[in-house]
Amino acid sequence: MDYLTRTYRVPKWITSIALFLFFLSLGITFVIFFEPMYHWSIGWFGVEKLTGYSADTLKMNYHELIGYLTNPLNDTLKMTDFPSSEQGLFHFFEVKRLFFVNFAVLLASGLISFFGVRYLRQRRQTWQLRRPIRWLVLIPVVVCIAIAAFFDTLFVKFHQVFFNNDAWMFDPKNDPIILALPEEFFMLCFAVVFTFLLVGLLGTNVAIKRLKEI
Repeated sequence: MDYLTRTYRVPKWITSIALFLFFLSLGITFVIFFEPMYHWSIGWFGVEKLTGYSADTLKMNYHELIGYLTNPLNDTLKMTDFPSSEQGLFHFFEVKRLFFVNFAVLLASGLISFFGVRYLRQRRQTWQLRRPIRWLVLIPVVVCIAIAAFFDTLFVKFHQVFFNNDAWMFDPKNDPIILALPEEFFMLCFAVVFTFLLVGLLGTNVAIKRLKEI
């Protein structure tokens, strides 16, 4: 058993980390494209009152924003009711780049996960993924607790890590779209992403357990 554990140490960790990144990227992709979550947030977080616009207007402008952020052929952000400053346009350009990095990670991690699991499955060694996955499960658990406890700090740290400027600090007078995207909405997005990750890892662990290879 010790010999097998050493033999498959690298494949099991590469596959486990790939699965982690796959479920994380899949959760992010879900949040990006699942616009009904924003539609529901309009009512939950009182966005109509914050902006002075109707729900239908907010939905249309959000759709235009997501269209820009996810379409590689669209290089101009133009929202019907929300003008953007140069700083705001630059920030959304950076967000768009991160979205496509996420899509690339989703594809790469999905392929590595598929071939890694297949490699271990052919050798009846997928059970070795269970321990690293159990360790990796702790990450979304800790993050979800952090989101609930001090999201403000986490939100700021996130921007400081992924953006090397302060263009993300919008002035509502110049970039009123920030009023349509309250912090509570981003908190919901983070929670959904890491819940997605947690469920994906736990589901994988259960599926491996049911294989009964040993």
